[in-house]
Amino acid sequence: MTDDEALVALIDNELDEATRTNLLARLAQDDALRGRLEALGQSRAQIIAAFDSLLEQAPLARLSAALPPLDRAPAVAPQRRAMSWANLAAGLAVGLILGAAAAAIGFGFSEKEERDWRGAVVEYLQLYTSDTFASQNPDAALASVELKGVSDKVGVALTPENTAVKDLRFRVAFNLAYDGAPLAEVAYTDARGEPAAFCVISNGEKSSPLRTEARNGVSYATWSKDGKSYMLVARMPEAQVAELAQPLAARF
Repeated sequence: MTDDEALVALIDNELDEATRTNLLARLAQDDALRGRLEALGQSRAQIIAAFDSLLEQAPLARLSAALPPLDRAPAVAPQRRAMSWANLAAGLAVGLILGAAAAAIGFGFSEKEERDWRGAVVEYLQLYTSDTFASQNPDAALASVELKGVSDKVGVALTPENTAVKDLRFRVAFNLAYDGAPLAEVAYTDARGEPAAFCVISNGEKSSPLRTEARNGVSYATWSKDGKSYMLVARMPEAQVAELAQPLAARF
């Protein structure tokens, strides 16, 4: 088994205990291997989100009308099964899915809306669905490895303890960037399976108190301290996001 195959199996919870223990020990010591784990986890989330977005935008009625009639009623339609990362990441299809989704959705706000990293995160969150992180169920050991990888990039110590948010379940942590500044994203789901994210960017912004805003059906709370900016974003009422963000703002 190659390292990539082992990391994918780790993400999908498909390793036996001995192999998993050995791999976690390597991840704790090997920065490059942690980076590869992060890249695979991030790509997985992006692809599933883009795939779901394409399905939602597909002209199903027109395509169905073009099909020849069936001689008999079909059996009960099978439910859509969750695809493992290994099955989903299929060569050129990955590039086509991501490219088509980006073209179809069109990142960016209108001229009247604020164009900054917060706006980019809000746009990105709108790609996520309840399926995006559903198969990622890391335990505390794997969560610690993932968080260490993003901590090193943004210069903020992130742990399972200090990133814990009431009523939200940790799913994955990965690195992004905005305008050349490293941006860490910690992804969660709520009790409904809806995605949420805690983001940290090392952008040198001056300190500012917590404030909240709602845009495009998404609410967020944001603040800045010691050259780092923070944001908790979710599809929740603005007051609820503010309440969940207050303990985070006290820690960071």
